[in-house]
Amino acid sequence: MVSIPYLDKADLGPLADAAASWKALPAKYDALQREFEQRVINHLKGHWEGDAADSAFVTMGKARTEYENAATEAERIAKLLLDAHGEFTASQKQLHALLDEARNDHYKVYDDGRVEDVDPRQDSPTASASPGLAEERKKKLDSLVSRLTRVLEVATAADEAASSALERDANGDSQSFNTSVYTTLDSVEADQAAALMNKKGRLSDAEITKLNLLLSANKNDPEFSRDFAVKTGGENMLSKYNELMSPPAGTTLSKAQLAQLKELKANLGTTIGTATTSDDHRKGGPDPEITKFQNDLLKAGQRDFNANPTESPYGLTGYQLTSSLMSEGKWDKDFLQGYGDALITAEKNGANAGQNPDAYWGYPRTLGTTNIGALDPMAGYMDALGHNPEASTEFFGSETSVNGEKVDHYDYLMKDRHWPEGAGYTGDDKNPNGYNNLGHALESAVTGHSYDSSPSADTPAHNEQQAALMEKVVHDVSKDDGLAHDGMQDSLGRMAGEYMPDIHQSLTNDQSDNKGEFYPLSGTRAVFDERDTSRFLMTVGKDPDGYAAVNLGESAYTSNLIDYHLQHPDAFKGSTDTALREIARSSGEVQGSIAIGRRESDIGTGVEADKSYNDAMGRAGGYAAGIVGTGIGVGTSFIATPAVGAGVGGIATTVTGDLINQIVQGSERDTLGDTVYSSGADWENSKHSTTAVLQDAYQNSAAAQGKGDVADYNNILANEVEQGFQSAESNLDGYGQDKRGTGQG
Repeated sequence: MVSIPYLDKADLGPLADAAASWKALPAKYDALQREFEQRVINHLKGHWEGDAADSAFVTMGKARTEYENAATEAERIAKLLLDAHGEFTASQKQLHALLDEARNDHYKVYDDGRVEDVDPRQDSPTASASPGLAEERKKKLDSLVSRLTRVLEVATAADEAASSALERDANGDSQSFNTSVYTTLDSVEADQAAALMNKKGRLSDAEITKLNLLLSANKNDPEFSRDFAVKTGGENMLSKYNELMSPPAGTTLSKAQLAQLKELKANLGTTIGTATTSDDHRKGGPDPEITKFQNDLLKAGQRDFNANPTESPYGLTGYQLTSSLMSEGKWDKDFLQGYGDALITAEKNGANAGQNPDAYWGYPRTLGTTNIGALDPMAGYMDALGHNPEASTEFFGSETSVNGEKVDHYDYLMKDRHWPEGAGYTGDDKNPNGYNNLGHALESAVTGHSYDSSPSADTPAHNEQQAALMEKVVHDVSKDDGLAHDGMQDSLGRMAGEYMPDIHQSLTNDQSDNKGEFYPLSGTRAVFDERDTSRFLMTVGKDPDGYAAVNLGESAYTSNLIDYHLQHPDAFKGSTDTALREIARSSGEVQGSIAIGRRESDIGTGVEADKSYNDAMGRAGGYAAGIVGTGIGVGTSFIATPAVGAGVGGIATTVTGDLINQIVQGSERDTLGDTVYSSGADWENSKHSTTAVLQDAYQNSAAAQGKGDVADYNNILANEVEQGFQSAESNLDGYGQDKRGTGQG
């Protein structure tokens, strides 16, 4: 591995000079060739004949070819050296930037890559007074280490590739010029990686390390990924992956070896995903070789890949292997659509007519001793959709024809399919339920961004298809709360958090067009029935993670919204007072609905329940912080015009961010204590907490704008919150646990 000191101090000038010298050579060889022809060949033509002349002219012809080959080789070497110089320069610049960042932020980077936090605040009273400081510093440290490692990996792969390319003799032992010199490092590294995947027999630890290095350094590079995929082949890719994940019988892998294989799974999946999208960069349209690669993956879906036939007569299917890889990276939208159709068709035509995926995908199939991957291919496919929002939205809005029967994708996955349970089926010890993966796919489908990232200023406003799907989810869950399957409530909560403008519009008492002024949004509005909204929120609130996402998402939204109306008093045709009263009332209705869900939760009461909900609030803090970080409220449907967006981005981010941090920290309590902000363990606590959030948001925003003492407004907000909680109770009267899973309305 290239070291930090080496890359930091490396003088790349000589390499640039060498590239320039080689670049100048072709013109010199061309000049020599022309001079040779004019002074020798042309001079002798017509003046020398006979056998000796014929032999001499053949030799001189070869000499002329050598001049051409020399020019070709020089030109290709120049391109290779220029590419290498570009790679090394980019890596060096990235390293310098990271080292500067570390120094400026009080981190010490050692020559061996270790990073130490030397912030003086760590040893001062400030640290103990700021519970979030240590966690924040740890996240920054981990990020620095990860990015430093990445830079060194890329530089190392480039260094080794350049060395290999310059040492390569494509002509064998021939003394002729080499006209097949590589011109890019991507080509070298793709050949090296493909050679390892095409090698017969199991790779050694050193070879797996090498493969990991090559893939990690280039997994997001379209040129490398495309060449690697084409040279490896779809079916062979799955076969070698299966072999690597299935060590011979009796083999015991160390923790380091298992970690190495998990890293390979992630790197390989991301690389193949990038390969499937590589023709997006082609000017000539689809790449026929990538199309063939994708078709080969589909054809291999129902084939068994058995690396250890002595242990079991059944191996993993191509679907199981592909889905395992598919859970990583960004894959081509059309391929994902076709793959999902094929996967559902396979299940519907499979064992027990698709009614029991346990039997179809499970025993006697096994993941082997590594236990890497997932037996249920639908789990990995759902995570693939979760990372590819456009594909996810399209898939849930379409259907598959199986034996003449139309199968609606959403209904099949949400209502009809039996999802096998167990870590072996999902590939995740922490989430052994495939509904968790389904939640990831739905989350990306309705929000427009990957499930494991927060919205950003670049996230598009919700479109018609996304809004329609969200309407369907809210309606279905409100009618049958059993559809809020265990494992997906956190996703449902985040989905609600990013549709807060739409949710608030559905709850407002104002049925005129003014609600669009109370809760401005761009894009397509999702239209919810008020009672559906309340029931959906109550159902989500029964789960700690779902509750936390809605609680913090709603708090972030209303805080930004209050700041928006204070900064833009003309935004609402009525009065700012009317707008703020309406915001407080509907906020009470949202928070009251999830508070009822919290009250009816199956988790229990007292300390145990408090801990579950408090822990969830802590986990959701990062999600809420991401929402605040956009500077435009919740999701991208908040701001209607760029001018308004620019205004809200000013103060609201600071005001709301501080408030969210206080809410997360303030939620840490037990049943005997009380704080300003609480997770809503009882009705009155939740009401007081909601009121406190709104009051503080109003006071902080007003103070930031120099509007003076606004304490007298607190009672007005409290009264509106009270009305909102009463509305929630009225909407949900009689709709409790006795309705679970009955489908009653």
